[in-house]
Amino acid sequence: MAFKANDSLTEQIAQYLGKKIIEGGMPPGERIQELRIAAELEVSRGSIREALLILQRRHLVEIYPRRGAVVAGISRDDVRDFFELWFWLLDRLFSELATGWRGDDLAAFDARLAALAECEAAGDWQRYYETGVELLGAVYDRSRNRYLQELLADLLPQSQRCLFVILKGGSARMEHTLALLQTLFGHVRARDVNAVRATVAEFCKDYTALAEASVGHFAAPR
Repeated sequence: MAFKANDSLTEQIAQYLGKKIIEGGMPPGERIQELRIAAELEVSRGSIREALLILQRRHLVEIYPRRGAVVAGISRDDVRDFFELWFWLLDRLFSELATGWRGDDLAAFDARLAALAECEAAGDWQRYYETGVELLGAVYDRSRNRYLQELLADLLPQSQRCLFVILKGGSARMEHTLALLQTLFGHVRARDVNAVRATVAEFCKDYTALAEASVGHFAAPR
């Protein structure tokens, strides 16, 4: 792992482990071996523990007394609760974007929508997922409320985990997601807040159902 000077060591470790969890390399219920990971990354065990605290805040691991950290599972109730909160926050973000964009503010979003269309046409779900995460980050950056930004940053890994499994499901899911996003940004461009909110609600309903259908990927073994 190549560490970057502009990020803290613990944050980089958290991102490294988080990516493994998000992409299924560390399945739900797996106990995280601190000593093994510390040796693998050539860092201290203390740095691993600090990174695990970050991942706990981001809902990717659970830490138990005397047992240590394990990869968190996601139940159907977790899916419903998480998507209810996440899309409630997205409702606010997209509504603010619809009323507040100026000039060429939407150009960056248009470029990412075009990239998503190319990925969908090529059947490249992995790049589609990565571009979708970039699009989310661009929307998050529009918020001027730093507390909201911090909350969204902590929720992003859990949303990535769900999106990764959903979009891995195939071309129909990519096509449906792209159609919703194109509709949503069309309403944003038209500054139609009511239509924006209705589309976000539709997105929430559809993606909650897709995530619930994929919940077997997130269940920790009993």
